[in-house]
Amino acid sequence: MSQIAELSNARLTLHPPKLREVAIVHDKPWEGSVCCYHTVFQDGNLYRMYYRGANWGGTTHAEVTCYAESDDGIVWRKPELGLIAFNGSTSNNIVWEGLGSHNFAPFLDTNPACPPEQKYKALGGDDKGLIAFVSPDGLHWSKLHPTPVITEGVFDSQNLAFWDAERALYVDYHRHFANGVRAIMTCTSTDFINWTVPQWLTYEAGTKVEHLYTNAIQPYPRAPQIYIGFPKRFIPSRTTPYDRSGGGDLPGLSDGVFMSSRDGLLFRRWEEAFHRPGLQHERWINRNNMIAWGVVETAPEFPGAPRELSLYSTENYYATTPNRLRRMTMRLDGFVSVQADMASGTVTTRQLTFTAPVNPLPCYEELCSVSPVTTNLLFGTRALRVNAPSVFTLPGTSNLGARVTFAVAYSAMPAGHRRLFSAYAGGPNTPGTRKVIFDLMAGAAFADGTAMRFWYDGSTVNVPASAVPGWNTASLGRMHVAATYDDGVIIVYVNGVECGRGGAPGAGALRPALGDLRFGEDYPPASTVNEPFLGLADDITLIGRVLSAAEIATAAQQGMSKVITAAADIGVFFDMEGDTGRVLSNKLTSGVATAALPGEMEWGDAMLLLNASTSAAGSIRCEIRDEAGVAIPGYTLAACKPLYGDDIELPVVWAEGAELKALAGRTITLHFELKDADLFAYRFGQPRTQKAASKQFIVTITKQ
Repeated sequence: MSQIAELSNARLTLHPPKLREVAIVHDKPWEGSVCCYHTVFQDGNLYRMYYRGANWGGTTHAEVTCYAESDDGIVWRKPELGLIAFNGSTSNNIVWEGLGSHNFAPFLDTNPACPPEQKYKALGGDDKGLIAFVSPDGLHWSKLHPTPVITEGVFDSQNLAFWDAERALYVDYHRHFANGVRAIMTCTSTDFINWTVPQWLTYEAGTKVEHLYTNAIQPYPRAPQIYIGFPKRFIPSRTTPYDRSGGGDLPGLSDGVFMSSRDGLLFRRWEEAFHRPGLQHERWINRNNMIAWGVVETAPEFPGAPRELSLYSTENYYATTPNRLRRMTMRLDGFVSVQADMASGTVTTRQLTFTAPVNPLPCYEELCSVSPVTTNLLFGTRALRVNAPSVFTLPGTSNLGARVTFAVAYSAMPAGHRRLFSAYAGGPNTPGTRKVIFDLMAGAAFADGTAMRFWYDGSTVNVPASAVPGWNTASLGRMHVAATYDDGVIIVYVNGVECGRGGAPGAGALRPALGDLRFGEDYPPASTVNEPFLGLADDITLIGRVLSAAEIATAAQQGMSKVITAAADIGVFFDMEGDTGRVLSNKLTSGVATAALPGEMEWGDAMLLLNASTSAAGSIRCEIRDEAGVAIPGYTLAACKPLYGDDIELPVVWAEGAELKALAGRTITLHFELKDADLFAYRFGQPRTQKAASKQFIVTITKQ
């Protein structure tokens, strides 16, 4: 069922893929001009591809199943596997020959109960039925069962199966003929051997009966409760003057269509083509434009843009030269949008509920790079999470006197040069400059072997990596680092143990020339992004007292709250306990001196995030309505700040903020106003980095 209840002056628009580079040319002797039925999926850091090796016209050979792989889904290689001989040599990329090679369709089995020796499965067969195959590594294949496991159908096509984690079932889609028309059947299994009686797919009312040569159906990776499919639509009565397929003028043209389903049986199929043959003449020939089974994420076309989806399509099929597979790209969730002109249109969803995430994800870099989060990795219950280069000032730290202690606990820090405390804007550390730097090299060492260093006014204390047992590994884990300044004498501690000292007494007060110190990076014009603190930070401390070695050891083990108090100490102490907004409270001053975190708004755990695109003059606003369809106070159109931009996670913000946790579990509807805009999808949750995995609620726009 569509999530759309009403459209007004807006329309559902199908977006075509963008043709990119040729991924594979089938120019090996065991390949040819009719290589097809490609399967593509990502397996960890590796992208795998399988396809039929076959040739038409001229010299033909027995069909084989070939394998290719890629590190990025863009540049592909054909490894010499040494598994199966072709013309007397095993220097090829063949992984299977014989029964099933015509349409061998593998997949990665993510069933948690799957035995390791069956991690990869496949269907392949002939007119007698589909055979089940298994493999421990995706290269060495064997039959799982001696006889066909699915027999009702006509199987001269790409017949496929996969594990559906949402339904906890293996699901098959294969071809049959219904009244002489190529159509699709489906069945399910719990063990990949015993399958239910196949059923015909059904379509929304008014859908034309058309030849569907393949189906390419799969759960959409970003919202696996939704199935998407890219059947190759076959028009058997048509041909074109471009057809030079050996003089046979084989009739039949093809293009790619798009369809989607929420139950795997009832589909909404667009009559308009998703993938047209286009300007390439060879695509206007019988059986071209077959979209491979598998949609994968790949790097973006432009630096800084979100990752995109890659699909693959055949071209130059039935030619006198090798056929090819070309990559195509889409924006994430970008198949269909609700689109409106500048004159304004609206879309209203059906009633829905959402749940706030139990374990919120890190903030998305461009939106909320630093915020307090709940964690048990450090002290207390909360810490500061920093996801992208960020810097904030520690107020009241410009003149703490001649005796000062610096300290911070951290975890989950990525490798690299990381600033902690700084009052620095470039240049050397020379006497009289009163520059301050306290930093480290996580997971490695500086060129001179230094792991951690403290600068002030010409004095430098370097802690060599050799002074900290297992520094390369330990510094990437949970650490407590501290430094004391005592009238010019500097001591540096790691995990409560002294690791270095230097300087000389009589230097007087520590007074940075730039004023208050910063946490995380430097002052301009020095870079504020080159050596950023990243990860979790807790008990950020800068006080006007020299803690003893015993006190620092206690702080490293139990937290700074065990050794400092508001009554006895001056300076700053941020432990993030009770802090949830964009301001950290200083526990030494009853909140009088606070630290403002980067960002303009208070971001929350449950926000409404849009995959959307507007023009520079366009906008989107949203109103949230209750079960009776009445706008909820504070979430009206008038209270919604106009949203504009182009990204996959644009947060909707009302006058009172973006947090929607109070609405979790309530029955609501969303009413969007669009001006020169496209809305592709929405979800509730917290912005996330694209590498983070989540099952937060995602809704993609599909045809009604």
